[in-house]
Order: sequence, then C-alpha cells, then structure tokens
Amino acid sequence: MERKSKKEQFIIKACCAIAAFILWLYIYNVENPIKERNITVSVKIVNQDLLANSKLAPVIDSDVTLKINIKGNVSDIYSVEPGKIELQADLNALALKKGENKIPVTVKNCPSGIKVVNSENLFVNINIDEMVEKTVPVKVILEGKAKAGFYAIAPELEYKEAKISGPSQTINLVKYAVARCNVSDASKDVSFKTNLQAESTEGSKYKYVLVDPDVIDITVPVKRVKTVGINVKFNGKIDNSTLVKSALPSTNTIDIAGNDEYINNISSIDTEPVDLKTLNGAQTVDAKLMVPKGITIVNNISSVKLNVTYNKDVEKNLTLTVKTKNLAGTLSAVLDNSTVSIVVSGPESLINNLTSDTVDCYVDLSNLGEGNHTVQVNVKLPEGISIISVNPSNLGVALKNKDTGGQ
Repeated sequence: MERKSKKEQFIIKACCAIAAFILWLYIYNVENPIKERNITVSVKIVNQDLLANSKLAPVIDSDVTLKINIKGNVSDIYSVEPGKIELQADLNALALKKGENKIPVTVKNCPSGIKVVNSENLFVNINIDEMVEKTVPVKVILEGKAKAGFYAIAPELEYKEAKISGPSQTINLVKYAVARCNVSDASKDVSFKTNLQAESTEGSKYKYVLVDPDVIDITVPVKRVKTVGINVKFNGKIDNSTLVKSALPSTNTIDIAGNDEYINNISSIDTEPVDLKTLNGAQTVDAKLMVPKGITIVNNISSVKLNVTYNKDVEKNLTLTVKTKNLAGTLSAVLDNSTVSIVVSGPESLINNLTSDTVDCYVDLSNLGEGNHTVQVNVKLPEGISIISVNPSNLGVALKNKDTGGQ
C-alpha cells in the first residue's frame, strides 16, 4: 500500500508540472503579454569634428553606454539584441562648454514591436576638454605569421608620422598612431590600406581621438628565410697566452631573411670584434651582429650571447738565481744568498709554460756605496701571472771597492 501511495504522488506531481508548462506555453505564445525590460546599449557619439571647430573635444576613453527600458511583447523584448537598437548623442545639438555636459540621446533605430520607454528623456554625461594637437610616429603591428620558410620584414609606410587631436588629458597619453596588418600565411609582399588608431605605450586605445591621416597605405615585404652560422670575431687571439679559454655563442646558427640575390651568397654572420682584454671574468657577454646590406635577422635579433670560460688558476714553485742590477762600476757585490724560492699563481696554460728563464729576479743596488746593506728581492713575471710569496724577500749584500777588494 505504501509503495502504491508513493507512485500515485509521483504521478500527481508529474501531471502538475506538465500542466504548468502547457499553461506557460499558452500565455507566452497565445496571450503574449506586454512587458518591460532593462538593457544596456552603446551610444554612438557624432559630430565630434564640428565640436573641434570650437577647439573642444570629448574626453571618452571607452565605449559610452546607456541603460534603457524597452517595452513590447514578451517574445520580442527577450529576443532583441542590444546591438539592434541604435542610440546617438549629437555633440552639435547644444552649445557645449569645457567641463561636464549633459548630452541628449536620440533613438535612431529600433526593431519592430519594441519601444524605448521615455525615449524623449535620455541623456549621457560627457566631459568636454580643450582640444590640442601633436605629432606621433606611426607604429605597425604585424599580426599572424608568414608561411613556413618566409618572414615579414620591416613595413614600408606611406607616412611615418600622423597628427592627432583630441582632449589635452587624453592626448598626453597617446604615443603612437597604430596600424595593424595581418600577414598570416603570406609568401610574398602584401599591401594594405589600413586605419590608424591612437594608442598609448601600454596599448590602450582612444577611439575618439582624431588621427590625420586616418588611413594609410602599407606594404609589408615578405622574404625567404635561410639558416646560417655565427662567426665570432675577437680583438686578439685565444691561445695559451690569454686568460680566456673559450668564448662560444649560445646558439651556432641564426635565421636571416632577404631577397635571393642577397641571402644566396651568405653562409654566416660575423659579430663585431670582442675585445678579450675587457672581459674581466664575465661569464657571458653580448656580441653585436654585423648585418650585411639587404639582410634582416628574423625576430629582429641584434646580438648573440657568448658563454665565456677561463683557464683555471694553479700554483707553481720555482727556485730563481738572483741577479744584481745598477751596481756602481767601482764596486763588487757579494750576496749572502744567491737564490730565492718563489710561489706563483695564474692560468694553467700560462703556468705550464713558466720556467726560471722567463722570470726576472734581481736586487737593485742603485745609489748604494761600499759596506753592508739589506736589499729587497724584485721578481718580474709575465703578464697574467701573480706572485704569492718570495723567500727570502730581502737579502744581505756586501759592497767592496774593486781596488781594495782583493787585498
């Protein structure tokens, strides 16, 4: 019995739902009552150029919208799209002044069966500012990628600059007049007639800033791509006499683009000479690429990174014979020790070639007269090698007159 009761309840609920749906269909499709609905619609600003005659301009950084109330049959008002209703604010309708202005909005187009409630009382508030002008560079943004094996190089412009005019606070933000060109799948030069858009450095667009010219002709050359090697040049030569062991590019090849007459004869791109003496222990260094005439580096790469390695520092012990220098001609010298031991450090390639014959070890006897003296041991090493210690660092020397020294 309980199971039968639950089944009956389910059937009753289902029947109620079906009946409600049928009733809704009847009201919506047969009765179709009049309803109202709020929607947001874009407002088109017109006659900005006439306002410019008074040296004024609207401050509009984004689309102007207005929330309106529409009235009509249910089936119409819930199917209408905001873009089907055209609202227009005429900047020539009133004598406008600098500051905030209340501009009347007119309904210019509306779908059949739809009425805009209070259409005679629609307004938008627009700030009016002093109009100024300035000249900005034309910037071309290439969208998409050329066909595989081809590359779009620097565009050729009808004009490189454009004059912009608009409200002072907005014009101060505009840095470029931007043209966008789609080069997707291009395998030859492409020509465009393109609108210019006032934009900031960050890419913000200013729709109501006037640009002159507003349309320009642009040609985008599309050239064949070739992969070539990188030839690193140096001031000097990397060998056992240098601290630098190697300086290798992070990539061995680079892509170039150009007409066949230029790229067919190129197998590698040179770098500007890298001065080995200025590396000073740097692990990486940028080497500027020397781009031949008629050639473009793909992706506008201007330099290549070099990974630099250095010869490892090692130490070495040497025993050196001490020489005398600048001894007066009338004197003879006797050192209390004729040799010293030194410890030196430097790149392995230099240390391996270092011998006692390549080191100058001496005492300077300038301006010393007859008698006993203590003098400093001087050691002169090849460039790139440093001295750690000299033992002993000072020596005793006895100077005697040659005429009496033998008696």
